[in-house]
Amino acid sequence: MKVWSLGSGSRGNGIVIASGGRAILVDCGFGPRALAMRLKRIGLVPEMIEALVLTHEHQDHADGAARAQHKFRWPVYASAGTHRGVSDIPAKQRHLLSAASSVSVAGFVVESVAIPHDAAEPLAVAVTAESSGARLGIAHDLGAVPPALERLFARCDALLLEAN
Repeated sequence: MKVWSLGSGSRGNGIVIASGGRAILVDCGFGPRALAMRLKRIGLVPEMIEALVLTHEHQDHADGAARAQHKFRWPVYASAGTHRGVSDIPAKQRHLLSAASSVSVAGFVVESVAIPHDAAEPLAVAVTAESSGARLGIAHDLGAVPPALERLFARCDALLLEAN
């Protein structure tokens, strides 16, 4: 598994996860042009991304999601609350993540749990590469650590945490 942070902070967040020739993007706080430039720096192009996973609807995590989805036709995985907050994504491209769920996404298993944050239905995720079994935990804007998050991240090989 390879992981790249395309940015982390109030100006935009995005994490690329690749394994076995497949790649997904977690959060999309950049417009399509800026996203393409950031991907180019790591040797990727947007067409290599097979799906977008959104942790929550705040601008720094989802501002470019709808525009990138329209341009690159990615399926978007998010909680119902996040989908309501990013309403410009076509219904057929919306896939539901719920707290304590597990979903297969483009060669990865994405597990999610609810986290405390001032968003509609924010989630932390653990992403496991089906090709290697490598496991990455991601939690953005984390204000506290609920027991479910500890359990989700217990078997991770690496963690990406952002706290406020």
